[in-house]
Amino acid sequence: MKKITLLLAFLAHLGFLKSQYVSLDVEGTILCSNRTLQGALVNVMRDGKPFTSFLTDIDGSYNLYLPLGSEYIVTISKKDYVKKMYTVSTVGVPAESAQKKFPVIVADVELFEYFEGVDYSVFNQPMNKYYFNVKKDNFEYDKAYLKHMLALVDELRRDEKRAMLAAAGKAKRLEKQNANVASVSPVEKTALAVEEPKAIEPDKVAQQPPKVEKSIIGQTSNINNSGKEKPPVNDLTMVKIPKSDRIAALLQRYKPGVTEEIIQGQGMVIIQRVVVKDEMAWVYQKKIFSWGGVACFRDGVAITESAFDHETKKYI
Repeated sequence: MKKITLLLAFLAHLGFLKSQYVSLDVEGTILCSNRTLQGALVNVMRDGKPFTSFLTDIDGSYNLYLPLGSEYIVTISKKDYVKKMYTVSTVGVPAESAQKKFPVIVADVELFEYFEGVDYSVFNQPMNKYYFNVKKDNFEYDKAYLKHMLALVDELRRDEKRAMLAAAGKAKRLEKQNANVASVSPVEKTALAVEEPKAIEPDKVAQQPPKVEKSIIGQTSNINNSGKEKPPVNDLTMVKIPKSDRIAALLQRYKPGVTEEIIQGQGMVIIQRVVVKDEMAWVYQKKIFSWGGVACFRDGVAITESAFDHETKKYI
């Protein structure tokens, strides 16, 4: 009887040891602007102490094996990119559940390229939180928390876009100023240096032709002086630009209206819509990636999916 008791105790001890080595498997891909990032640093803290650290391989993928019964912080970083993090809690798993193999958690992470003047402090907190749901007897993520974080990221993207447009406008103005200065003679430069700048009257400003190639027009009031509703102004409507060789080629190849083409790319399907209107032409692309991501562009500049649909259907 004593031998049987010792055997049972030994088997129970083996079961306990086995449970210590049961892990939750996490895998994913590190991305930026829908391309994979090689050499991103994956750093894992376990209960506040270093657990593991490594670089992503050539396809940007990573794998983690997290033992049960601990709290983990997974941080992804790379030079010139904004770091992101998420948490995984493997505590609270019942002993009977700890013996089984849980489904792999797929945690893809998209990093932002750092842009001067943008506040990225939102990423000082975890983007997502994974935990064990006792009722479902499985691991899942905090849906309400992720929804809140995605809303903050959407606002960050808008701030980032505004900063990029402002920087691009500043660079273009500086380039034009340099070109103007280079084109005048030394005598004219001296005269310009001492001459007081003259103010331009508002009505004369309105008569001047646009000097930029493209512009973003803000949303205006929908009520005119007569009290009648005006048609909505698309916030991504483009100002006409002089014909270039590229536009001339598009006008020659495509007829007025919208021409849609489906292009099969590597790991993606591209929906291309060429818009021709009033002797102008724009090329819109919606890239649908095999991993589920979607990215939209107008003449190579990133836009939202709603803008893609809006501009190629309703306002064309």
